[in-house]
Amino acid sequence: MELDATIAAIHQETPTVKSFVLDLGGQSLPFLPGQYVDVIFGPPGEHYAGGGYSVTSSPLLKGVIHLAVKKVLDEGDSAALHERARVGDPALVTGPAGDFYYERGAARSVALIAGGIGITPLMSMLHYVDEAEPDTLVTLLYSAQTPSELAFREELEAMAARNPNIRCLFTVTRPGKEPWNGRVGRIDRQLLVQCTSDRETVYYVCGPPHMRDAITELLGDLGVDHSRVKSEQW
Repeated sequence: MELDATIAAIHQETPTVKSFVLDLGGQSLPFLPGQYVDVIFGPPGEHYAGGGYSVTSSPLLKGVIHLAVKKVLDEGDSAALHERARVGDPALVTGPAGDFYYERGAARSVALIAGGIGITPLMSMLHYVDEAEPDTLVTLLYSAQTPSELAFREELEAMAARNPNIRCLFTVTRPGKEPWNGRVGRIDRQLLVQCTSDRETVYYVCGPPHMRDAITELLGDLGVDHSRVKSEQW
């Protein structure tokens, strides 16, 4: 389906990631947590950016959708969106699409494993489970290069503090001089062991190809059947 929308809010999540709230003008966009939409930003004939973007909000949130986009230097559309987008700008939303998504009642235990901007579809899943299935056990493993690039960190920590069934485990690969008292390194076997104790856990993995492939292989080594691992690369 195709919907006219307006940018209602823009927020700088990290030095390289901005989130965008799109007002759908009272219209409804049915989607599953984890799916993406295609969006063209700007008025007709003056479009300045466009592409496929994962929805970060829950489908239970009506009238608006939230997106988050990383600014990539060699990707003109993401740079233009970061530099030119303003509140009030029009946008054309098409979708939803994608077969990487969470379905209600998929499991009593869920592991969400994110690398970098791969957090975006998992945010939608986490919001949905928190709102619709608060008894579902969720473990989020989230890796970024630096502490400042952990998008939605405060929101995630607040969600975990409020819901005892949600755990958020963060790790960074290049902390540099940034203040950081947490774990350093990639998501590895030691971290994965913390979410593989339940044989019925379903795993959702999203990140760059090398990360996705490495995690999938490690899960297999830990005895997780491939049918319980869903993955997507960005």
